Amino acid sequence: AVVSTQSTGDQEKAEEFCRKYHQNDDRIFYKLLKMYQSPPSLEVLGFDRFKVEEPRADMDAAIEVRVKHFRMIDKQEALALLPPETRLADVNRLFCAILKDTTRNKRQNQMLKSLHLFNNLQVKSQMMSLQSDQFIVEAQDNCCVCNKKVGEAAIAFYPDRRIVHYGCMTQGDPQPPRTD
Repeated sequence: AVVSTQSTGDQEKAEEFCRKYHQNDDRIFYKLLKMYQSPPSLEVLGFDRFKVEEPRADMDAAIEVRVKHFRMIDKQEALALLPPETRLADVNRLFCAILKDTTRNKRQNQMLKSLHLFNNLQVKSQMMSLQSDQFIVEAQDNCCVCNKKVGEAAIAFYPDRRIVHYGCMTQGDPQPPRTD
């Protein structure tokens, strides 16, 4: 990315490279940002023997990288790189993007929380409804699977009020019974 940007001046190619290799190096956008703000010398780049202009800092490109890729760059580190003479107007777009993203995430999390609460209330309501359902089972009632009297055995019942021995549950109807 460094060589691509410094030799060709193509910011888009450098960003494309960073997107491609972001999985391997999660600090690659930070490195690109740092390179735009304080580019390495020609000697470090290995271009010292060529007649190439010494790289200069490109604050506009650095701010653009911050704005476009702020989710992939640690915000504190990115802000710490800003030189003291940076005007607030220059980083206004960055702050707006961060605030917009933070607000969107907050709304999304609030919506998820509300959905989970609603789901929890539905489950509690169903549970209360099922727990309040009562009927009397007598010893002479028959199991719906084996047709034997339930007597004193452990039993369960289906939502349609069919009684079944606890041991017969897996043999008959695939619909699971409620256990009480």
